[in-house]
Amino acid sequence: MCMDKVMKESFFEANIRIDEEFDNAQLAAQSNKPSDKATVKVLDLKFDMSKIKTNNKPKEQDVRSKSDKSIKGSAIGGIKKDV
Repeated sequence: MCMDKVMKESFFEANIRIDEEFDNAQLAAQSNKPSDKATVKVLDLKFDMSKIKTNNKPKEQDVRSKSDKSIKGSAIGGIKKDV
């Protein structure tokens, strides 16, 4: 049995605490992101969603037109028409 490989993308919301020591308040105020020396603690992690995509066809081999690639289909309901 040959299974195609898939890619799973998972999305989370995270509430984190970052502690970092600075030599003075001015350096701390000028810092826009933590350095490699900062300690990080995850306080809360909430699962948002995940997507599973097949890896069996690279994008460069996708022969659909650009407009066709943006169309998303649904197995339920189909296209609604004015009655």
